[in-house]
Amino acid sequence: MRLRTELRLRSAAVLLALTTAVAGGAVATAPAHADINAGSVDIGSSDLLSANSVFLWQSPPTRYIVVLGAKQGTLGQPPAVLQQRMTVGAQLARTHPFNRVIVSGGDTWWLPVSEAQFMNIGLIHRGVPMWQMVNESASTSTVQNAEFTVRMLKSLGATGAVIVTNNFHMPRAMKNFRDAAKAQHANLLFQPAYAG
Repeated sequence: MRLRTELRLRSAAVLLALTTAVAGGAVATAPAHADINAGSVDIGSSDLLSANSVFLWQSPPTRYIVVLGAKQGTLGQPPAVLQQRMTVGAQLARTHPFNRVIVSGGDTWWLPVSEAQFMNIGLIHRGVPMWQMVNESASTSTVQNAEFTVRMLKSLGATGAVIVTNNFHMPRAMKNFRDAAKAQHANLLFQPAYAG
């Protein structure tokens, strides 16, 4: 199993390198460490991935990975915070291929695609297949990310989700998701996945 995972990661890295070379640009990478509650660990380490593994493995069809969007930079360049979120979300998705990934983010007002569609591309570049993703493309704020995603989770029969966002954003995001679940009478558990 470990060999298969390593081969998938290497294949994804080769695909990303080829895609970057064909596009003639460089893809920004996340910093080497992410703050996980009481300490720092490598983003790719087993500590980060195992932090949410028990939660996700308990019931793969009813537990989701939610990656929150961020405002796009000029010319559609994803900001560093979104790159970090996509990197952590992709690592969780590759480790837990039976859990679906909800990408949450709406209108970019000046790009022809939503933040969610933009994140689809970023996650595909990181080795996550499109069939594993579900788009929430209507939200324009963290409050709406939570409101619309909770509505989606409830309709899908979900029991919980791992919320992927950055350290500075996590307290507000978790509060918004818990408030939305309470307002919609949704019995959902939320776990944080810090993206630096």
